[in-house]
Amino acid sequence: MKWILCAAMVASVSCYPCLQPPLKGTVACDTSKTPQERAQYIVSQLQNDEKIGLMANGAAPVKRLNIYGYQWWSEGLHGVANSPGVSFAAPTPYATSFPQVITTSASFNTSLYHSISTVISTEGRAMYNSGHAGLTYWTPNINLMRDPRWGRGQETPGEDPVGTAKYAENFVPGMQIGEDPSHLKTAACCKHYYAYDMENWGGVDRHHFNAIITDRDEADTYLPAFHSCVANGKAAGMMCSYNAVNGTPSCANDRIMNGFARGKWGFDGYITSDCGAVWDVAGAHHYASPADTCKIVLEAGMDTDCGTFLATYLNASMANGTTPQADVDTALQHLFSVQVRFGFYDPLDEQPYLKYNYSTKVNTPEHQKLALETARQGMVLLKNDGTLPLSTSTVKTVAVIGPNANATKTMQGNYYGDAPYLISPLMGIAEFATTTYSLGCDTNCANTSGFPDAITAASNADATILVIGISTEQEAEAHDRTSIALPGYQEQLIADVAEASHGPVTVVVMAGGSIDFSVAKTNPKVNGIMWVGYPGQSGGQAIAETIFGVNNPSGRLPHTQYPKDYLNNLSMFDMNMRPGVNNTGRTYRFYTGTPVYAYGSGLSYSSFSYGTSVDSVAVSQADIEADCQRNNDNSVYSVTPAAEIFAQIIVTVTNTGDVAGAHSVLAFVESPAAGLDGAPIKSLINFDKVFLQPGEKAQVSFPLHSIDLSLADLNGQRHTQSGTWQIGIGPTAELTIPVKVQ
Repeated sequence: MKWILCAAMVASVSCYPCLQPPLKGTVACDTSKTPQERAQYIVSQLQNDEKIGLMANGAAPVKRLNIYGYQWWSEGLHGVANSPGVSFAAPTPYATSFPQVITTSASFNTSLYHSISTVISTEGRAMYNSGHAGLTYWTPNINLMRDPRWGRGQETPGEDPVGTAKYAENFVPGMQIGEDPSHLKTAACCKHYYAYDMENWGGVDRHHFNAIITDRDEADTYLPAFHSCVANGKAAGMMCSYNAVNGTPSCANDRIMNGFARGKWGFDGYITSDCGAVWDVAGAHHYASPADTCKIVLEAGMDTDCGTFLATYLNASMANGTTPQADVDTALQHLFSVQVRFGFYDPLDEQPYLKYNYSTKVNTPEHQKLALETARQGMVLLKNDGTLPLSTSTVKTVAVIGPNANATKTMQGNYYGDAPYLISPLMGIAEFATTTYSLGCDTNCANTSGFPDAITAASNADATILVIGISTEQEAEAHDRTSIALPGYQEQLIADVAEASHGPVTVVVMAGGSIDFSVAKTNPKVNGIMWVGYPGQSGGQAIAETIFGVNNPSGRLPHTQYPKDYLNNLSMFDMNMRPGVNNTGRTYRFYTGTPVYAYGSGLSYSSFSYGTSVDSVAVSQADIEADCQRNNDNSVYSVTPAAEIFAQIIVTVTNTGDVAGAHSVLAFVESPAAGLDGAPIKSLINFDKVFLQPGEKAQVSFPLHSIDLSLADLNGQRHTQSGTWQIGIGPTAELTIPVKVQ
């Protein structure tokens, strides 16, 4: 593709529009002008046939103006990833492959989110300079894991709106801001906007699904992460989703794109459709004719079509007067303004990012260490009877068993790139003990033919490590699960191996979405359980280091582990978060049942205590209500840096154990009406992470804002309530601080 060749020869006159006529010396190349002014000039020089070619993800070159083609579609969910804009061919054979997002989010470490995206953007820039990547990365995925069956839940930070919002606002700046304040390093993309969390279930796929959501759920569940991604993270890109919401296809939704994003939240970037989503507006949702669809999506705020719909129908729609020229020009101005911000029309010697070299910026020792450290922080210890960590002085041989025991690419989840290496659990454990490997069965586990070999291995080893779970064969894009039970005979594999094991048994759960592994929780012969998500290129090393005590686990579950009967009669089409008919509530905020393991669960090899010098806090109801009204008027759905602070909750964290370790401090709020009339049972309002030596203390401060002390009503408007609100520190409220709203 020509854009790749020009990226590789970025200093070439033939590829740089401002080094030659007709754009040389014009407003397009005048760095004293704003990106919007420069983009407007470029668009004014285009002919209609040229405009249409620029409005697809594979934008065509405009040879007359020396504008080279560009591929808008590059992926970088947890590392630069395979996509139309990315090539893992010489001289760019691989990129750092971090843990899947669901594992990273288990760290509850915002600085880690930022560090990861900083590496992704650095490697992306270096690959762009080699002609093997673009600069527009369609990441992060900030939809919520509403339903545990969703095949793409693994790509997200989990089930909580605040946790997801904080991921977005920390991840995006690392993608976009670097050493050069004058240019975008790369562009992040908040996707999939919005209420998108189903692939293909019950005979309906994502292209045809019409999500019916309430104003209340929209306000406190489906919009906060997108508000934060745009208003706080300042993302330069957004993606409208396949589905419709309350009858309106997302890519035709003027209210959310122009009204919220551009109008209320200050978005000044580009909006792409998901790939094929414009076809869906006309063909799947039957919302409008092809000619009208062109007009509707552009008027609604979409700028570029990932697909061929506009290339097929826009020319005729413009010719017959259906789609105004002004709407096409506005979309193109948004696209070109982002390219101006990249430096495509600026002097080459003023762009330090153009000096990034693949050999010195990709797969560096520092990047490798970060991938390992992320995996370490994502390890979630859920059960430990005191057996863990294992000791190399007593454990000399280990039976490593299970469908994911020797996993490599499975550890990457989906949307991955070519990794420089993949350390399987088996490989990692082999660094600590002599291993005997037995598959037992694959992730489908359709039969027990491999069980005898696994049982023999367990009976002859000093310890057994069972690595169970699922893979992208069970959960993936375009593929939802129908059950959250362990597939096939995996439960029996656990029971049989545990019964036969000569030594202690540790079960490692590798999966993105929720799984019912209560069979391991309740089995007294299972000594430890660890959830690892999909832990990336160094996953096996992190797993082994945690089991053998080199790494003290500090991860916490970013989603609820439900019992399998949670799904009895629960339709994926039911978008309601609150309990209702055949719905016992979604996510920890509303679920009224008993989970296998709760959101935020996670043990350590040390112990930590909380304290505070404040018995209670009092705040003004009138002041909070006034701030709520300002937020309602401005469609503010997440805490912004400028938000008014009404009180500070200061918590002292002490490592009371004898092992140094990190600890994630989670702060929840319970309203006076918790669990009643649609109010959440509790809600995460903030979190922080500290590292403490034995006996060491640290203070963590959580500011309280009006969003924290208010609830969404039936109309999606937030209001506070008089009475006592409880701030609970830790998933089980190990410390509570009353806040009196009066």
